[in-house]
Amino acid sequence: MEAYRCACPTPVLFLVHRRPELAAQVLESIRQARPKHLLVAADGPEDDGRCQQTRKQVLQGIDWPCEVQTRFSKVQLGCRKAVSQALDWGFALHERLIVVEDDCLPHISFFQFCTELLEHYDGRHEVMQISGCNEAGCEPLDRRSYFASRFPSIWAWASWRRAWLHHDSSMRAWPDLRQTPAWSQTCPFQGEAAWRRSLYDGGCSGEVDAWSPAWNFAQHARGGLSLIPSTNMVANLGWGADALHTRDVSDPRARMTTGEMTFPLQHPEVLKVDDRADLAYFNKCCRAPSLLNRVGRKLRRILKS
Repeated sequence: MEAYRCACPTPVLFLVHRRPELAAQVLESIRQARPKHLLVAADGPEDDGRCQQTRKQVLQGIDWPCEVQTRFSKVQLGCRKAVSQALDWGFALHERLIVVEDDCLPHISFFQFCTELLEHYDGRHEVMQISGCNEAGCEPLDRRSYFASRFPSIWAWASWRRAWLHHDSSMRAWPDLRQTPAWSQTCPFQGEAAWRRSLYDGGCSGEVDAWSPAWNFAQHARGGLSLIPSTNMVANLGWGADALHTRDVSDPRARMTTGEMTFPLQHPEVLKVDDRADLAYFNKCCRAPSLLNRVGRKLRRILKS
């Protein structure tokens, strides 16, 4: 790990908004990796004090030798536009990127993990993303360092320009694809087609202010794979009432712990989707919570208050 404490060779894109306390924690992890190139993109209006505090604090915290590039919005673009445009900007500048948001705290080993797999799978176009998060908590049965998934986790991740070129924030291909019978055959789990239809409908219409449905669709439409680490290396710090999407603090993913990846990496002999892990992820993270679970979570919130 010491080599990466000196200088992570992969450019890092750091996405921030108006949470200086969280951004400071995440920046500390980035500082330990000491990337040679750091891109900082920020959403939010110029007259918002917390937005300005976050930007100033991040820039002042960069105390290692690196090339810094910034993209600071003058207006509030919203999650969908701000992140998509920041990623367009970042991948126009660099062939490869590690992407970290201001509420996703990665373990230091995450940066080496991404860097090695970006190199290893550079020519494998079916691999479109490397994730740092293992939300389902599944380990590969073959005891390898990672497995392939049809579900991309975007709580700290990495990718290539060649993959991001397939991204279309407007999802223009979705309305026509939605009507084809063959599309539902790409969703093997019970309830998966309905879940994806709702996700993509919300992303296409703009009803959901999120950038990830379009990226999820870009990968799904091409049979793209995401690589999931055997050890979860990312903690999402942003759960709470002030979050845009991760508001339910009783969600088990709000209490995920992180671990260190072991090197050298153990690569799978044959890269294929781990259906067992994917089903666990789908059941835990994608299915609508049952009425009993919703009532239980509400009661716990009431008791805590």
